[in-house]
Amino acid sequence: MATLHLMVGLPGSGKTTEAIRLEQEYHALRLTPDEWHLHLFGHDFREGFDNAEHDRRHTLVEELMWDTAQKVLRLGVDVILDFGCWARVERDAFRQKAHALGADFQIHYMACPVETLWERIQERNKLADEKPVFRISREQLEAWNRQFEPPTADELFR
Repeated sequence: MATLHLMVGLPGSGKTTEAIRLEQEYHALRLTPDEWHLHLFGHDFREGFDNAEHDRRHTLVEELMWDTAQKVLRLGVDVILDFGCWARVERDAFRQKAHALGADFQIHYMACPVETLWERIQERNKLADEKPVFRISREQLEAWNRQFEPPTADELFR
């Protein structure tokens, strides 16, 4: 039976690094929205600007990835969604969707202190012109940290 692996955590927590490792371990399809988004639209996320168009595009990328994930899960192949899924409602929805497809579901939570996140993001920001990553400010990270709902034990172990 295929498994939907959901990567959960804030930027800089190591989600994509772990997703790449899991991709090899499970011979799974890894779907990382930032990679696709940057390839299709470039660096369209700007601090201090209305990012509605970026958000619209990112949603479209994630919808396309989910369509692909469903087909692959039906074929019996594991899928890794490297989406972040900051809210429990998102994680619960993916759990329900996976089970409706007859797939198992597993959360991979990348817990990380905000100071460590910021150190990693600063290093990553330096490489943003060479790697598929968005530049993130300290203010954005702090705001996102306030929005983030860490998974509870009952989410992780059911």
